[in-house]
Amino acid sequence: MRMRLTTISFLVCLILGLLAYGGNFRLVDDAENRLLDLQFRLRGVAEADSRIVIAGIDQETLAWGGRPMFAWGPVYAELAEAVRQASASALLLDLVFSPGSEAVIRDHVRQTADRLGLAVPPKLLREIGFDKPFRAALLELVSSGVALIAGFAWERNQPVFSDPALLHIARRDNTGYFNLATSQDGVIRHVELFAASPDGQVNAVAMVAAMRSGLGPNSLPPNPFQQINYRGPRGTIKSIPVHKIVEASRSGKPLTDELRGKIVLLGFTDITDFKATPYGYMPGVEIHANILDNILNQRFLQQIPRATEIPVVLALLAVLLLLAYFYRLAAILAGSIIIVAGLIASVVWFDPLVVPVVRPLVILAAFVAVERFLAYRAIYLDRRRVREVFSRYVSDSLVKEILASNDRDFLQGKRRRLCILIADIRGFTTFSERHEAHEIVEFLNAYFAELTAIIMKNRGVVDKFLGDGLLAFFNAPVEHDDYANDAIKAAQQIVAYAASPQFKEICFCEELKVGVALHAGNVVFGNIGSERKAEFTVIGDTVNACSRMESLNKEYHTSLLVSGEVVKSAGPGYDWKFLAKTSLRGKANEVELYTINNLEG
Repeated sequence: MRMRLTTISFLVCLILGLLAYGGNFRLVDDAENRLLDLQFRLRGVAEADSRIVIAGIDQETLAWGGRPMFAWGPVYAELAEAVRQASASALLLDLVFSPGSEAVIRDHVRQTADRLGLAVPPKLLREIGFDKPFRAALLELVSSGVALIAGFAWERNQPVFSDPALLHIARRDNTGYFNLATSQDGVIRHVELFAASPDGQVNAVAMVAAMRSGLGPNSLPPNPFQQINYRGPRGTIKSIPVHKIVEASRSGKPLTDELRGKIVLLGFTDITDFKATPYGYMPGVEIHANILDNILNQRFLQQIPRATEIPVVLALLAVLLLLAYFYRLAAILAGSIIIVAGLIASVVWFDPLVVPVVRPLVILAAFVAVERFLAYRAIYLDRRRVREVFSRYVSDSLVKEILASNDRDFLQGKRRRLCILIADIRGFTTFSERHEAHEIVEFLNAYFAELTAIIMKNRGVVDKFLGDGLLAFFNAPVEHDDYANDAIKAAQQIVAYAASPQFKEICFCEELKVGVALHAGNVVFGNIGSERKAEFTVIGDTVNACSRMESLNKEYHTSLLVSGEVVKSAGPGYDWKFLAKTSLRGKANEVELYTINNLEG
């Protein structure tokens, strides 16, 4: 049976393991992603690389600029000059520039002049353009040794597109793509650092900035797909508004301390270009800054490979299944501890190590759930078995005490000091000769029903009916300190019932006497018998001695005989009458015999 139940746990875990690791379930992947997001939030803000600075175009900068975005070329030119003056190591442009707006303005000036009949010199038309100062500043920036990193939007398997308006200023090797990989739920958790195109290999703009600035590695990592280790929520990477950088340069005090030797990323910070991250929405330029931080410090999140994860899960499961074969509750506790320890480890070791949780958790939780079900099933079967065994012998309240106890050793056999009660009807042989069979059975049923109720009410166990005799015992299966008093009360009530009108009525007014004997001693008790028939009973010399004591009631003209062992175990309040100290038939040791004065009265 135990092997069969353990096999059930193994099969359930095996099926779930094959589904979790062999199938492609979006629900599992979503759960892993949600847990990863939670781990980021639990970790909070981590230290970011101070060599990275964002030149942010925010609402305050827009208001300061006082011009439409297509006319920001001169402002960008001043920013490039400020970056050059501060001796930054690189300038990354997280913006896509288009010369289309200038062509529209030239056409508008030409059409207006034609309508008014004015001649516009070609030199004037050539000079109209907001990007010219910017291009000039970028050329000077590059000539000064500051790396200019420009980006482009790129579609996989498509030729690399570079905007001829500005991107040609940066050499081909100084350009990279802006594209960021999104998960199925639209959250950016990974980055592809490089990829292949018809024009050759292309790199992510952050990878290019790391390599060309002279601050990062000179070679690419072996795996292009990396998990971004965000340093914190929006605003974690240092950001300086563009207008502050430009104003400092205009005043002759460029922000040298803030920008010297650093990589400056120009982009929008609180206007547009927001993307979903584990910390919520974040400007795209700050996501590139986080990627750049990971490249410079080689701290992308490291996922434990499946080749390591699966053997570890299998080993843990094998240990738990082996433990469950011998100690099911211990296996449940161990499995629960492993689950909690895994969750704690996933938080404590997070950054840079990502401990897989969802798939192992599903398997281990299934093991714990199945084992708990089997444990509850075993408890249910045990309780049902106990109820079936004892509901015939003891009262409902005593059955509840048995079920509340964790002790089940008595079913296999136990030795304890018990009080044995034997009741027998004197004159029953003559009675049975005078009455019909159905009358005898009717009498015995009514008689034993009353005696059973009395014994159960006093926490005793009715063992068996021996013709017209009854065997009961006290202090088992549940142990009670005042078991002797329970037995004496039951004996008194039986004697009182035998002298009552109700007894006279059920025995058809025959002169029948009931003799009761009580004796205490060490007795073996348990569920004894075969699979087809078993009963909870007692065996031992104390039982035999009690039977011989009951037969002496006729000799001493008593209705109750109590041994000295019972008297010593009973409490005060009984009017004992010593009768004799005698040897019982077949017994060497003498027994003190007592009764209670005026019992029948």
